[in-house]
Amino acid sequence: MKKSFFIVCTMLSIMGCGNVAVQDVPVVDDDDAVEVAFEDVTTDVRIVPLISDDPIGACKELHCYGNEVLMSDQNGEYIYYFVDGKLKSTLHAVGRGPGEYTSIAHFTYSPTKKLILVSAVGDVDEFMGSANSMVMKYSVPDMKYVGKISVEGKLSVMSCQDGDKILSVGTPLQLSLESFDENSVDTCRIILSDIETGETIRKIADVSYYDFLQSDILQSKGKNLSNNVCIGGYVNKLFHYEGNKQELVFAFTFGKKNIPQKHFELDQPTSKAIMDLLEFMMGEQAKDCLEGGFWPMVDGNRYSFWYHKALEHYRDHYFRYENGETVNYCGFRPKGSDIPLVPKSVDDDTYVAIVEGAPESRFAFSQDRSTFSADLEKTMKSQTLNNPVLVYYKIK
Repeated sequence: MKKSFFIVCTMLSIMGCGNVAVQDVPVVDDDDAVEVAFEDVTTDVRIVPLISDDPIGACKELHCYGNEVLMSDQNGEYIYYFVDGKLKSTLHAVGRGPGEYTSIAHFTYSPTKKLILVSAVGDVDEFMGSANSMVMKYSVPDMKYVGKISVEGKLSVMSCQDGDKILSVGTPLQLSLESFDENSVDTCRIILSDIETGETIRKIADVSYYDFLQSDILQSKGKNLSNNVCIGGYVNKLFHYEGNKQELVFAFTFGKKNIPQKHFELDQPTSKAIMDLLEFMMGEQAKDCLEGGFWPMVDGNRYSFWYHKALEHYRDHYFRYENGETVNYCGFRPKGSDIPLVPKSVDDDTYVAIVEGAPESRFAFSQDRSTFSADLEKTMKSQTLNNPVLVYYKIK
């Protein structure tokens, strides 16, 4: 563990405060990261094959709730429901009729109400002029359509909080260039909605369009984690909230490796602003830039998240702060493997990685093989049709 010398004031002085000066927070730098093997820094490791007689599509979204696992496919057609690693049922409602969709944009799950909520494309009642998103509801495990609600904004991501509320990140503007209103004063936002009616309970925060684009991983989605969210900026802020109580619990900056402030100030997805952001992100000037706050966790005085180089998108750096001490890791490849086991989901205080594809292309012959690496390869080889394998773990 490394002592943080960047903190000028205590973290308590920023709690509950929205304005934080750069000099008051730690600087996160990938040059300080220690490259580690997965086996050397993890604990409570479990390998869980997703078992099905039929092929499982490549994973788009993964949500884990104890022994329940839900996964959507990259084509936006299916949601697979697993219990104890075994496929129990599948949602596939592609079509144009009532209760059907053209594709799945995002989804979440209420483990208490046993409901899948789908932000869909091509719902029969959808129309392009709407300022809201239609969220369709299906019962689990029978996958029957049970109705829909209208939620404010065009959603980027959503999660279920306390079983009866939806936390969503959305923009009030259409995402087609033809429909942009250059004079709009609306901003992207995080809101809390009622799961039964879709009505907005309260706005959590305004966010930039950059955050809207990143929001699938700036918010941890899980049974006890959907009340943690990181809002990006030159100073990144990690918020934790329960009920009506909302706290800024941690803040950090990437210093000279930050994405320029002007891109975080973009609250409207205008065509020019989007082109400026894309031009920057594809240019030489972005090669050393860092972005992160992904999969944020709050555990007492321990705050952790993942980050990466903006142009590489591995999310393979892990940072933790606790009582003035920091941990900064990167790598996370099992010994004898080229697979970086980085989170695709979280389950309470546990990270969940997904390993897909043929094992022959994932493991290299090496004398430096760990028991874990050998077990993972064996499990992958035993999978029907190369179906995916989950790896659960905590970081020491």
